Order: sequence, then structure tokens, then C-alpha cells
Amino acid sequence: MQIKAGDGVVYGKFSGEDLTYNGAKHTILRDSDILVKFPFEEGLTMDNAEVLDDNVLVKVVEVQQEESGGILIAKTVKKTSTSSIGEVIKVGAGRFAFNGVLMEMDVSVGDMVKYRDFSAQEVEIEKENFAVLKMTDILAKF
Repeated sequence: MQIKAGDGVVYGKFSGEDLTYNGAKHTILRDSDILVKFPFEEGLTMDNAEVLDDNVLVKVVEVQQEESGGILIAKTVKKTSTSSIGEVIKVGAGRFAFNGVLMEMDVSVGDMVKYRDFSAQEVEIEKENFAVLKMTDILAKF
């Protein structure tokens, strides 16, 4: 287990099960639900954020919405989406295969990646927005 008492964790928006125990709210998580860990007392920073397993921390590149020449498109028709392209900032160690062998990651810090739409979990670190995603959700690197 990579998590110990005193660690802070970042987990998916729809992960875990909430419960109340001795009057306090708690969340039960599977180890695979945890995306990033950090020392709780220090708070989450880029220096102490540790990406776990086969997760990748990506700085999302803002995509400019282009309009084709002369065509008017109503605001209600325009597709509202976030970018699914970004720069790899941190990479987890990888995932263990069923035979116990660690499968190494196929991306490195600095790679640009295209990933599946809506597959990333949004994370704010030091007032900047990042995305955490599984290696299997990366479609291409360039």
C-alpha cells in the first residue's frame, strides 16, 4: 500500500463511498481510486504531489475556438468542451500486470498527449488547473 496515515490524497469526483462514523464524515476509497498523494500538513503543491500507479498529471493546453470564414453559428449550437490535449507534468510508476511484473509507462515528462474526451479528473494545484488521467486513456503522444 502506497498510502500511510498522515497522507493527503486526491481522488476522482465520483469515487468512494461517504459515511458518518463517530459523528465525523469519512470517505471509503479503493486504492485504485487514489490519483495523487501528498503530505497533508504541507498541502498539495507541484513539488510534493506524487502521481500514483498508471496515472499521468497533465497541464491542459487551452484550445482556441475557431470560426470558419463567414459562417455564423448560434451560441446554443456551439459545442462546449474542454481541451483533451496537454503536456505531461508528472508520471506514475506504472501498473502491475497479473503476473506481478511492473508495466512501465509509455509517456515521459514533457511529452504532449491527446487523451479521450471526458476521461480526465480535474485537479487544482497551486491555483493552476491540471488533469489526471489513466495511461490507457492516452490516445497519442507527440
